[in-house]
Amino acid sequence: MNLVMLDVDGTLTQSYDYDREIFGLAIAEVLNCPPVDADLNGYVDKTSLGVTREAIQRITGRNPEAKEIEEVKRRVLWHLERMYKESPEVFSEVPGARGFVERLRKLEGAGVAIATGCWRSEAVFKLRASGLNVDDIPMASSDDDRNRMRIMEMAVGRAQDLYASPVFERVAYLGDGPWDVEASHLLGYNFIGIGPRLQGLKEPRNFGWHQDFLEIEAVLASVTAALKP
Repeated sequence: MNLVMLDVDGTLTQSYDYDREIFGLAIAEVLNCPPVDADLNGYVDKTSLGVTREAIQRITGRNPEAKEIEEVKRRVLWHLERMYKESPEVFSEVPGARGFVERLRKLEGAGVAIATGCWRSEAVFKLRASGLNVDDIPMASSDDDRNRMRIMEMAVGRAQDLYASPVFERVAYLGDGPWDVEASHLLGYNFIGIGPRLQGLKEPRNFGWHQDFLEIEAVLASVTAALKP
């Protein structure tokens, strides 16, 4: 059996920009400081937990307290809920993502999992607000670890439990950031790029790339190719 693993921000949901804004506000509110630049490019661990820990360390000069991290998590969700009430149109899927996930569920010989740098509550809210239902798909998140590679490995483990498969012959990961490319390469997973942030990579791409999921048959062909022996 094979596994297809999905990122959330920028891959399934068009949430990269508003996520950056919300995190900057949440951290600032908890620390009572000016808004923080939460662009993932400026952090070592490009996950919700990683950004929160590193931002607090930079601003305060000390390790973050557990209650501070939990409060940032709570504030992030509060801001997502506020934003949805005020501007629900902000929450949208990457075009065609919902139909793509439904097709993946029917893909013969392959399971589906989610590995996201978001906290679980954050990811689930974004997905539901954007019209995607992933309740039955195994997920690993920033609640599990701050390191993206370990999150991806945990997602594989949960998929192994769900599908009663002690090992997956091949794993394909769909993501939207350069860090997704790097993590997939280091873990030996085949990578498929989604969205504009990977289109402009200076180095030649050695992976499939698609703007979104509207040409669904082409994306599925890339998945099939990534899972071939």
